[in-house]
Amino acid sequence: MAKGQGRLEASQPRKFGMFYPRGYVIVSFEDESAADRVRRSLIDGGYDEEDIHVMDTDMVLKGSSADLKDLSPLIKALGSETEIMEGHRAGAAAGHTFLIAYAPSDLDAARLMNVARREGYVRAHKYDRFSFTEL
Repeated sequence: MAKGQGRLEASQPRKFGMFYPRGYVIVSFEDESAADRVRRSLIDGGYDEEDIHVMDTDMVLKGSSADLKDLSPLIKALGSETEIMEGHRAGAAAGHTFLIAYAPSDLDAARLMNVARREGYVRAHKYDRFSFTEL
């Protein structure tokens, strides 16, 4: 994987008014320990620590709720963004832990998901330039 190119910006990346980390995969786990084990395995396998983060559950809940509230009516009607954001909000409300990792290519995403599958994950989405992909 290309190191150092996936640093999350200090200001959150946005698209159509919602959090949109292009080139990243967001994976949710039922508990924090599973997310931490996946993070550690990825770092041991070559990821830079700056390219993979365990996200604060309260922050995901607040952020997804705010994004849903502010999402354009056109995007709500035409896109799958609403469903994904509602899934993030429901997962955060249920106490799921979210891991975000830089995986710009399909191969990077496949490698990431091989590690996530070992721990068992709830949902995963890759954020590409023009679309979301459920993994």
